[in-house]
Amino acid sequence: MPPRSTPSTYQQDVRHEVGARALSFRLQAGLSQEELGEHSGMDRRTIGRIEHGTVAATLDQLAAIARALGVPPWRLLRDE
Repeated sequence: MPPRSTPSTYQQDVRHEVGARALSFRLQAGLSQEELGEHSGMDRRTIGRIEHGTVAATLDQLAAIARALGVPPWRLLRDE
C-alpha cells in the first residue's frame, strides 16, 4: 500500500476554516455535537473531527451539516 500523502498547509488551513465555521454556526444554533449529529445523520465524533479540522468533510457531509444548521452549504466554505 503506498504511503498517504500529507495534506498541504493550504489544505489544512481550509479544513480548519470550514471546521471553525461549522462550529460557529452550531453554537449559534444552540446545538451540541450530539444534536447536530442526530440532525445531520452523522456521528458526534465525526462532527468533532470536522470542527477541529482533523478530517476533510465530504460534500455530502457539508450538505448534511448545512441542512441541519439551516444555512446554505456555501456558508461553510466562505465568510460572508
